[in-house]
Amino acid sequence: MYAEILMSFITLFIIIDPFMSVLFFISEFKNKTAKEKNKAILTAITVAAILLIAFLFTGLIILDALKISFSGLKIGGGIILLLMGITTVLGIELGGKREKVTSAAILIGTPLLSGPGALTTIIILSKDYGYTIPLIAALLVIFVSYLMLKFSFVFEKIFGKDVILILSKVLGLLLAALAVDFIYSGVKEFILLG
Repeated sequence: MYAEILMSFITLFIIIDPFMSVLFFISEFKNKTAKEKNKAILTAITVAAILLIAFLFTGLIILDALKISFSGLKIGGGIILLLMGITTVLGIELGGKREKVTSAAILIGTPLLSGPGALTTIIILSKDYGYTIPLIAALLVIFVSYLMLKFSFVFEKIFGKDVILILSKVLGLLLAALAVDFIYSGVKEFILLG
């Protein structure tokens, strides 16, 4: 069980990439008060946690209701994750300008922490391991993300933005590799199941 939790944690950590959220938080909240920073962090973490947990327990039900095959989810999710990995590594942005969101904190919560890649992955993990293991892994990643946001300005002082960006790009590379595995697994299931 511990090995499955660790694997699920690593998978979610790579996909959620808290380093990217830290960089965004630093740029958006550098001139804010401690109270405003804490409120933003709490909002972001709450939004991310609610979405991840909701999709964990309802994802497979939604797939069944919409008649979407699990292998189709793997392929579709894998393509999204591959695009996310490529854009992170190369430092490019797809889709033009980012949507206007009234709260930067909500933007950190979703799509930065709990975007389509993370939500797809939590459904895949629930299919592979049930609910308990992905739940524990998701809560651990959310907790680590909370700590990273809480001490983001400390990280910046110690390591600098460049190091944080490099770490994010490393996770982007791992994400791309993980995405290829998802796509391969989904295609293989499609072929085997006919």
